[in-house]
Amino acid sequence: MNIIAQLQGGLGNQLFQYATARALAHQHQTALLLDQSWFAKAYDDVTPRELLLSSLNTKGALITLDLPPKRPKRIRRILQRLWPINPCVYSEQTPYRFDPHLLKTPTFKTQNLYLMGYWQSYRYFESIKKILQSEVSPKAPLDAHYQNYLNQIQAGNSAMVHVRRGDYVHLASAAKVHGFLGLDYYQQGMAMLLDRNPEIHFFVFSDDLDWVKANLPHQDKITFVQSLTDSDAVIQELELMTHCQHHLIANSSLSWWAAWLAKDLNNTVICPSRWTNDLAMNWDDLLPAHWQRI
Repeated sequence: MNIIAQLQGGLGNQLFQYATARALAHQHQTALLLDQSWFAKAYDDVTPRELLLSSLNTKGALITLDLPPKRPKRIRRILQRLWPINPCVYSEQTPYRFDPHLLKTPTFKTQNLYLMGYWQSYRYFESIKKILQSEVSPKAPLDAHYQNYLNQIQAGNSAMVHVRRGDYVHLASAAKVHGFLGLDYYQQGMAMLLDRNPEIHFFVFSDDLDWVKANLPHQDKITFVQSLTDSDAVIQELELMTHCQHHLIANSSLSWWAAWLAKDLNNTVICPSRWTNDLAMNWDDLLPAHWQRI
């Protein structure tokens, strides 16, 4: 049996897909394959992305399927439990909710398990957190530009502030689902961190530096992290984020990973109480209980 993960989306989403598949491969002591077929096509109303896992110390072999499986219909879901249909395609049913049935799939040891979804719950891979903290790290040494920021982060009491605007503001489909958190969220979160430690220094990561420089408070306590244009810049910035002692995250999978993979196990995490615009959603499977929601 092989565990095959369909990869899609940006780095944060790729990490959720990887981590869930990695945990299953570890559980079953079997091979891990990473299907990169999604990145060969263009999609309407979807932010263009690059496959970035290969720039990390992650495990698993990259594959490209000529005909990737489609989301299984009910008849296939039934049949693949009764006969060793290969692969056993398991698709995510409810976003952001942990599905315990995934841990019991497939029925037959001769079946490959193909995972189709985002799997955005830490409960899938919490058991291998130490493994992931080791593997989700850059293969290449930090560029001197980023090493300078890292030196500053490690020199004092540091807090990551991640502000995602970009497609959350300018792409209608992303704005409808997620949307920008708003200035009030960042003002409140930064004030809370300063109340706990007035000596804290903020390192701001954003895809809209002009906006954050014009709007964020406490600018005398801020270092704005200037992004390089290299394809692996986001990999290096994620590494910087994990070294911060505190995290004020956006409703973004990238900053979620920065907080969850933090080098300081006693890090303070402030997160939005609502991850998307779905008012009925329960976020307990995505946001750990010790994270402070505002």
